[in-house]
Amino acid sequence: MRMLNCILVLTTFTICACSEQGPTRYQISGEVKFNGQPVAYGDVLFTPDGAKGNSGPQGVAYITDGSYDTRNKDGKGIAGGPTVIHVRGLNKQGGKLICDYQTTIDLPKENGKHNIDVPKEAAAKEFKKPVPEI
Repeated sequence: MRMLNCILVLTTFTICACSEQGPTRYQISGEVKFNGQPVAYGDVLFTPDGAKGNSGPQGVAYITDGSYDTRNKDGKGIAGGPTVIHVRGLNKQGGKLICDYQTTIDLPKENGKHNIDVPKEAAAKEFKKPVPEI
């Protein structure tokens, strides 16, 4: 009887823990272009814009061959509403940073598509090593 009670308690706990849902996340996908060309690799971070009264979970998607989708591996859906979008583009996986761009937009609170055009002004700045003084 004691074993049966333990199993019942554990089963109830597991069901409650698994059925608990967090905030609603919406799935988003699209193309990412930098200076008119597809971004080979990188990431897109979606942060609810607190300055505009939006809150909720951050979303993330990884860019592969010019496209991103929060449904892909390691992606996380977005909160929707006023959102700060931050794009980091690389020339290849593990490669050189080619662009770093941030913008704000009011995204719908539903699944959808949103293409991102990163302007050429967002090109990564080259950092030159300081010349040592002799």
